[in-house]
Amino acid sequence: MKAYETSATVDAEGQLRLSSVPFAPGTQVEVTIKPTNEMTSEAAAECAARLLAALDQARNTQAVGPLGREQLYDRDVLR
Repeated sequence: MKAYETSATVDAEGQLRLSSVPFAPGTQVEVTIKPTNEMTSEAAAECAARLLAALDQARNTQAVGPLGREQLYDRDVLR
């Protein structure tokens, strides 16, 4: 089956019109509509800032303090 994707804008009356589709007149088609994933520049900037903050936290660049030998080598889970 040949699929065709396009985009359109809903008009003020809530109607949608497609033109120049590559199907013969009278051909039954299945139609699925969904909004596009357009992101405003503000939303994109906020998303990028959250991602960078998460990456900074994941780097674990803050010191955890002194660790004793028992904390480094003598772990109960290894026994």
